Amino acid sequence: MNQNKLKKKLKAGEKAAACWLFSNSSDAAEVIGGTGFDAVMIDHEHGSGNLTTAVDQHRAVRSVSDMTVLMRVPWNDSVLIKRALDMGVDGIMVPSVNTAAEAQAAVHACRYPPTGIRSAGFGAARAGGYGRTASEYRKNLDKELMIICQIETKEAVGNIEEIAAVEGVDMLFIGPNDLSASINKLGEFDDPEVKAQFEEARDKIIASPASLGCISKGTVETNQLFADGFDFLLCAGDVGLLASAANELLATLKK
Repeated sequence: MNQNKLKKKLKAGEKAAACWLFSNSSDAAEVIGGTGFDAVMIDHEHGSGNLTTAVDQHRAVRSVSDMTVLMRVPWNDSVLIKRALDMGVDGIMVPSVNTAAEAQAAVHACRYPPTGIRSAGFGAARAGGYGRTASEYRKNLDKELMIICQIETKEAVGNIEEIAAVEGVDMLFIGPNDLSASINKLGEFDDPEVKAQFEEARDKIIASPASLGCISKGTVETNQLFADGFDFLLCAGDVGLLASAANELLATLKK
């Protein structure tokens, strides 16, 4: 496994901006890959792709850059995690991690024995160069793979210190929508209770060994969140960029 540029940058205390890949389009991945983002996140929780399209997207990004390629898996499931990693991504994001035990399960699913439970297919999988770089992949995996756990519930906020202390967890990523939904106030981001949950999560993660991640929208909010202590922001998405550019063009034409 090659050096993870995003992981190195975050460890150096630098900020990082990334872009979602919600579509299953390798063309969109290639376009985004040619930009200056620090990483892309292939989304398999809400995105429409499958493992075949994810491999195509990974190849497309790699054809134009050495940008870090991450994937959000659908759930904290060892089989889903194994298959995502075997296709060669540089890291994964696991939704709705609520306890240290769940974080430990995610880490174990990523690692081979004796430090994990992942089935050893590196001799044939794409991640190991179809066998050509299997030894290098196995040797560097624990050091270079990025493991991100999402904090998306009130329960998770209460357990942040324990989750962040799990060896192998690199980042805790706040999911604002589901966090607000967990207290029955979906999308009510100006509500005092919702704001308090978000700020508590932010402050606890800043005080922890883990990097702090979140979503953001637009330059003003993104810069503000960086100023507030966030290390990693998914500040755009392929489908959103396409839609906003089209909407802006049409609005200008109608004037």
